[in-house]
Amino acid sequence: MMAQGTQQTWWDSPKFTIDCVLANVSKQLEADGCVLECLEGGHKLTTPDHLRAGDFVKVQLWLEGEEAFIDIRLAEVRKVHDHWITVEVIQVSPNDRMRLKRFIDAPATMHIEKPALIDHLLIRA
Repeated sequence: MMAQGTQQTWWDSPKFTIDCVLANVSKQLEADGCVLECLEGGHKLTTPDHLRAGDFVKVQLWLEGEEAFIDIRLAEVRKVHDHWITVEVIQVSPNDRMRLKRFIDAPATMHIEKPALIDHLLIRA
């Protein structure tokens, strides 16, 4: 394994994108998806074990029945365990945040006692 030559800074575009679909809304948002490594010629499918806590990623979160994904431009990987990745949302447009909130607050998910934390995502990749 080669060491990274340059230290990644928060304003650089993240090296990894997680493309996922919102699967479950409980105490936190759960999504199913895949990890894509950003290369010069496009994207390459990779595995969660390439991610480390503290890495910055982009997340494309698809909502059932919606045409466009929620574009989470910057998220920080908090934990990687087996096929599960926990990320904390850092940067998402106010419009996308409202769309996500509306989706979560829809009548179908009203049986939840506490509102889901929209700043944390658990992704199975």
